[in-house]
Amino acid sequence: MIRRVIYAAILVLTGIYVFNHLEELKLIVSTFRQGEYLWMIAAVGAHILWLVAIAASLQSTYRLSGIRENLRHLIPLTTAGNFINVVAPSYGVGAMAVFMADGSKRGKAAGKVSTGSILYLVYDYIGFMLILPGGLIILSMRGALTPIITASALIAAGIAMFVFTATYLGLKNTNQLKSVLQSLTGSINRALYFLLKRELIPAVKVDLFIKDVVSGLQGMRGSVGTLILPAVFALSRKASAMLILYFSAMAFQVRLDGGALFASFTIAYLFNIVSITPSGIGFVEGALTLILNALGIPLAEAAAITMTYRGITFWLTLIYGIGAIRIIGYPLTPYRPAKADPLPAQPPQPNEASFKRDTKLSP
Repeated sequence: MIRRVIYAAILVLTGIYVFNHLEELKLIVSTFRQGEYLWMIAAVGAHILWLVAIAASLQSTYRLSGIRENLRHLIPLTTAGNFINVVAPSYGVGAMAVFMADGSKRGKAAGKVSTGSILYLVYDYIGFMLILPGGLIILSMRGALTPIITASALIAAGIAMFVFTATYLGLKNTNQLKSVLQSLTGSINRALYFLLKRELIPAVKVDLFIKDVVSGLQGMRGSVGTLILPAVFALSRKASAMLILYFSAMAFQVRLDGGALFASFTIAYLFNIVSITPSGIGFVEGALTLILNALGIPLAEAAAITMTYRGITFWLTLIYGIGAIRIIGYPLTPYRPAKADPLPAQPPQPNEASFKRDTKLSP
């Protein structure tokens, strides 16, 4: 019964979201029909690669927190998380709740799942901070850097510094970490209460949850050799997204040079971060169209490229998310702390009466 109610609620939220953006969706479908289909197929293939890279990024940060998970399972899981973030906006809390509920169902420590999810966000910002300066330099050299872009970049850098500082403090100060996690678990419970009508993580189990998080962070400290891999995957995600943008341009016979591709993708990702709408809807489309035009692409082609790119990275991901919800079995279960490792078997102790009897019989 709960499963049906949750699915029904998700479908209702999806229907409301699609209805509110119906005109944009019609425009995207119309744009798709105008592009060269071979390049469109290539863009969809790059999109699948992008989804795999997202799952591989989460897998690598899970490993840092001490969790081993199959990539085949994480692909629909991360897609479902992105879907929930869109239809039920909660600044990423919805996706984390999906990850934690899935981990609980599969016997994973929710605290370690949460740690892996937070590290995923940290590495995502690391990857973006590595490419942001290059994109801004290219725009400056081509006379396309505006005060709005500069201000947005400063906001994104401030958000990244906050994420990095919070993670560092969590590693250094358990009390501060506890305060942050208590606030986080409260947000997760509030975000999902309308679906579950109960707390995902009961208040009495928050301390156990925090213990799991600390355990995951301690595991990360001892994994210096694997710290680079999540950064590689974070950059690969952005490279595959650039590939989608390049193929989207080629579908309309526009060949973006390396500089224009790098800079335009940087701006699209920048406004995805600083915008107040889910996944930057509205803001990314406007910013990407304007920046492509500023880089020398005619306005009509720039708009078509943007609609195609966003149609694939946003709307196609949303469609995949509906199927992903079914694959992972979205019904959520309360947090259950991981089972403690079984104690080693003790050898049987001799019965005292038997011991005395054997002693008397001994010569």
